[in-house]
Amino acid sequence: MIKHILTAFALTLLAPVALAQSTTADDAEAFVQNQANQVIETLTELNSGQTDLPTVRAEFRDRIDALADVDRISNFVLGRYRRTASEDELNAFRTAFRNYAIGVYESELSTYAGQQLEVTGSVTRNPGDFIVRSRVYGGPDGQEFEVNWRILDSSGELKAVDVEVLGVWLAQTQREQILAVIGDHRGDVSAATSMLRNREPGEDA
Repeated sequence: MIKHILTAFALTLLAPVALAQSTTADDAEAFVQNQANQVIETLTELNSGQTDLPTVRAEFRDRIDALADVDRISNFVLGRYRRTASEDELNAFRTAFRNYAIGVYESELSTYAGQQLEVTGSVTRNPGDFIVRSRVYGGPDGQEFEVNWRILDSSGELKAVDVEVLGVWLAQTQREQILAVIGDHRGDVSAATSMLRNREPGEDA
């Protein structure tokens, strides 16, 4: 479903950053539209047989690596627990976190294909901090979704840090779930690592 795709996108790009002041709302809107167009183009090529699934997977992995700071993402998601976890535990969590997010992307490619995203406007919260509004439409079920993107400027580089779908900020929700699992296991980060591994879609998904 589209919600799963956007959840994955939000997770992989969730990173608090220092704000710059040179980027405009138009830049933020163009960033969201351009990223969406690249994804849509890739999926269209997959559906038409111009490219294959392994190629699409590789492109998405490259995109995630280019846009996301996994260490920073993991630190935010883990909150205070990152200070008590061992380096081995942190590394295991980061690996599981990346694999889970990419796995959701891969397993949901077919449901996202054929849809369109159109940016409809934006709000400037602070210099370098924007909410970009968009709508996703054109899927096989005919439904339309309003999607809001939190976009930040870090030293002139734009990144999405959260996505709101159906009134829910997805990355924040995932963070709360992970922290709850760790809390229920007396601060054991490996419990969250196991949860993420169990949620990874299978290779044949």
